[in-house]
Amino acid sequence: MRMLVTGTASAMVAIAAVSGLVGCSSTPGNTSATTSAQTVGMDASWAEAYNNLGDLKAHSAVAVRGSFTRVIGQSSIKTIPVTDFEFTVEQVVHDPGNIVAVGAKLTVRQTGGLVDGVLHQTDDDPLFKVSEQAVLFLKQPEPGLFYVIGGPSGRFEVANGKVTPFAPGGVKFTGTTAEFAAAVRNS
Repeated sequence: MRMLVTGTASAMVAIAAVSGLVGCSSTPGNTSATTSAQTVGMDASWAEAYNNLGDLKAHSAVAVRGSFTRVIGQSSIKTIPVTDFEFTVEQVVHDPGNIVAVGAKLTVRQTGGLVDGVLHQTDDDPLFKVSEQAVLFLKQPEPGLFYVIGGPSGRFEVANGKVTPFAPGGVKFTGTTAEFAAAVRNS
């Protein structure tokens, strides 16, 4: 089963010919949204993709480094499953509006989730994992709720103090977290 998902500037709005996804169940407190015997991939066509830090910075409300601490819950928007994750901020990389602070726990929404024991996720932007460390460029469509801009191009992996792009076609960068923060500041 394949679905077509199209992203927009305000949020990822899904257009799909999918039935049977309305029964998404909430899983607050779970440590993983990705434990499933079967996975169904969703294809996405991102309305916005970014290939440099300056564009990411210009189009985001905030950029933060931290880790995913838990799954808050799952629901659906127009039959498309979404999962809300708690993200604990360890460093504010970019925040012109003073929206967040170190130690803040943000709710980050991502398209995909478990439906009747089957994992639905976008092929090039798989669901976050609890304890995963990342740098995220975020928009805030409503108070207290965030989403990553540009899908996988606004998401960076952090491992052993190094930052690397999640998306192979996204921003080209490899360096320490301090070097990344400086590159964003100077972009």
